[in-house]
Amino acid sequence: MLKTLIILIGALFVLPTFAQAQSMSLEQYSSYLNKAVTSSAVNDETLAEFYSRGRDFWMGSKDDYNDNPEKYAAAMALYHRGQVKYVRTRTTKIDRFESTIENFRRFDVRNTAPENPILFVGSSSIVYWPTANSFPEYPVVNRGFGGASLPEVIHYYDDVVKKHNPSMMVVYCDIDVEAGKSPEFSVNAFKELIDKVDQDFPGTPILLLSMKPTLIDDLLGKEVRNNKLLTNQKLIEYSDEHDNLYYIDITSAMIKADGSLKAEIFLGDGMHLNPLGYELWDPILRAEISRIRN
Repeated sequence: MLKTLIILIGALFVLPTFAQAQSMSLEQYSSYLNKAVTSSAVNDETLAEFYSRGRDFWMGSKDDYNDNPEKYAAAMALYHRGQVKYVRTRTTKIDRFESTIENFRRFDVRNTAPENPILFVGSSSIVYWPTANSFPEYPVVNRGFGGASLPEVIHYYDDVVKKHNPSMMVVYCDIDVEAGKSPEFSVNAFKELIDKVDQDFPGTPILLLSMKPTLIDDLLGKEVRNNKLLTNQKLIEYSDEHDNLYYIDITSAMIKADGSLKAEIFLGDGMHLNPLGYELWDPILRAEISRIRN
């Protein structure tokens, strides 16, 4: 899973050691950023340094940033200017998760899957979710893989969706937006997936889970948090137009009264949920599944 995470979001989010995280004060880092965005030339060395220093500082400061964003506002603005200047080339192959899918194929050959299951598909938030333990009262199949984007889920549709003949689907995927894609791109990908399911399994309930905020949204990109909100709104509107689509808000419970996130529900990477996070999600989804099935 760590390998997948590195492939997805690059070296910026490799967890730093404690010593690295404490290597620069806010003042020192701000001074470096000023130089990086105004005078340093862009080359392989300065590009690597920009993201290495960013990794060390922001990962070490993410909880304090969550609690006191105004304290870091100037530095974050400089960091976002730097992201525009220091552009990394990120290319991914559509079949990069072939080994994971092959493991699914082998498992399916050796084991009898539940008939007409509730099928969970999507990215790493589905992968980490212990769905069988969370919903023991239902026949569940989890086919989340890696940090899969929606185009990748669609690419492996026959393996992760069609063969399982779902009676209900639960979909979560925020990777496209986190990778810098627009809300329109993400929603269109959701629509493409939904169209395929509707063609093969007409009327099957499809639950679209809201994109969650994370402690590192602003590190991923200036517009990531806002684009998640915009995508969620578009998914609400799209769901309202179709009787078998249900938008499920599983993220409001992650936010404190002051608008900051509950940092204790995340793993150390600031992105993925720990068991406390899934304990927030479980009852919300259970209630919706029960309501829809009844």
